[in-house]
Amino acid sequence: MLNDKEITYTLTFHDVIEILRLVRESAGCAEIQFQIGDLTLNVAKAGPAPAPLRESIAQENPNAQRTAAAEVPDGLVKITAPVLGTFYRAPAPGAAPFVSVGDTVRESDPIGLIEVMKLFTSVTAGTAGRVVEILAENAALVEYGQPLALIEPL
Repeated sequence: MLNDKEITYTLTFHDVIEILRLVRESAGCAEIQFQIGDLTLNVAKAGPAPAPLRESIAQENPNAQRTAAAEVPDGLVKITAPVLGTFYRAPAPGAAPFVSVGDTVRESDPIGLIEVMKLFTSVTAGTAGRVVEILAENAALVEYGQPLALIEPL
């Protein structure tokens, strides 16, 4: 039993991502509704239940499992996805990519964007160096922690 005190909770971006993942991967849940204060969040599956996230990523990008499990060669730094979403190599359709193989980057330089529910997260190099390999395709679904690029530190 609660006192007369009001309990407040803020729904974070990561909370929403986790809710979406749970609904997507569940076999028995087709729809869920949350109400937190004035915010109501409805999440529903459309059509037949999709395959679990790891399987759908592997189907869309067969290299995802290989690159995720691959060891990083000595002397290279792996840049990984900070969130689950759609990876974009350029700031807009038809624009030049943020980086290409052979480019020199600074620690704060963007290498791409990840979109989740119309929210974009910038992915930065994290280390100064030369881009050796881009592992994720443009507009590919990427998983949290999936390798996106390899950099040779300078």
